[in-house]
Amino acid sequence: MGSTARVSGKTLDAVDELTKAQRRVVRELLGEAHEAELGAALTDVEAALSEWRSGKILPSDVNERVHEYHKEAQQIFKTYNYLDPMLALSRAVVFGYINLEQVPEVLRPRVTELQSLVRADGGV
Repeated sequence: MGSTARVSGKTLDAVDELTKAQRRVVRELLGEAHEAELGAALTDVEAALSEWRSGKILPSDVNERVHEYHKEAQQIFKTYNYLDPMLALSRAVVFGYINLEQVPEVLRPRVTELQSLVRADGGV
């Protein structure tokens, strides 16, 4: 029996229903999205270091931004490792970390359907 996830009270289809090849592609896309989201989160740290080098902020301010990044990185990890993979993929598309065109055509209708749940749930 496959696993299911619930968002906004709706049950989602399990990733077990995907073929082995589809699961592989979804995992690869989620890896790309994970890296992209981590990179986006790092821009705040990069900006803080730049501000510190120019004397605009204190080292303690940089430390706080690094701490915030660490917490955000933990949430990003949870998203891509514990959330239903199709829901995580839909979330990655909604937030622009993956283009819908990268998703195999056969999976696009499901990703598109789940996007409305992601938006309704505030990004999951």
